[in-house]
Amino acid sequence: MALVCLILGDFAGGGGGSPGGRFNFPVSQGKGGKSLFAIPNIDWDKILPWLPWILGGVALVVALILLWIYIASVYRFVLFDSVLYDRCELKGCWRRWEPSGRSFFYWSLTILVGFLAGYAVLIGTPLLIAWRAGLFRHPGEHVVTLILGGGAIFLLMLAFFVLGAVAALFAKDFCVPIMAMEKVGVLDAWRRLLPMLAAEKMAFTGYVLMKIVLSIGSAIIFGIITVIALVVLLIPLGIMALIIFFGGKALGLSFDVATISILVVLGGIILMGIIYLIALISTPAMVFFQSYVLRFMGSRYPALGTVLFPPPPETPPPPSLGEPPILEPSVG
Repeated sequence: MALVCLILGDFAGGGGGSPGGRFNFPVSQGKGGKSLFAIPNIDWDKILPWLPWILGGVALVVALILLWIYIASVYRFVLFDSVLYDRCELKGCWRRWEPSGRSFFYWSLTILVGFLAGYAVLIGTPLLIAWRAGLFRHPGEHVVTLILGGGAIFLLMLAFFVLGAVAALFAKDFCVPIMAMEKVGVLDAWRRLLPMLAAEKMAFTGYVLMKIVLSIGSAIIFGIITVIALVVLLIPLGIMALIIFFGGKALGLSFDVATISILVVLGGIILMGIIYLIALISTPAMVFFQSYVLRFMGSRYPALGTVLFPPPPETPPPPSLGEPPILEPSVG
């Protein structure tokens, strides 16, 4: 379960170039002839030889992020299965839930790209309009307009963020159980969820507010426990580091390629151990929130409710003893 917690993470324009490689926004010059919004000089002669490595590194990071999102999408169903049936079978659950996780991954990727594009439109369109209107040429003369426009953009971005957060929360908490119980895709799960949302708006609104309150309380409690555990753990690690440092110094070791490589490997192992410890501490909170989701959804979704709240077994009727004997009255 700590591994599941670790994977899921349940513990958050314009301008052109001059021949010299300088990119500036088209604004007026400030004091000393410097542009108010100038981007520092870019020495392309030094960057171009490293450009293939930079692009390769960016592609590798993007690939790793997509791989993590894919694995987390499958493990979202592993968490559901583990809490619902009180078991945690990582290998068997992966084979069972990989098709559903793939559908959830496609939806998550689509939503991610859509919201990134939405943020680009929300930010880029007002900036383009302001630039075309000449507000950046003399910003001191348009302070009120820039402040009001910036405030409006911030409110739009905040509303857009809240919309995305609620959509992600409902998909994670409510669409996943429907997909798991009915073996359907994420779009079909949304079609089944929307009538529930329309029928019980206040109940789902209260759920979101309660989830926020519980998340804040959980973050405080488990944050304190995590800090205490890390302090207790870092004391022996610090003593061990001092022993290694002074021991290596006494042996005449220096920081060469071999020693630095060994230290990097040891540091990576220790870091992974610390991250795993944090996930282990946060596992009860993850299980609690998943149980809370199941209890809330189970009372409104019969397919899940029959598993959570199975009907009591019918009591068989008592065995029949037959007709009572007829006693004839005795004479005399």
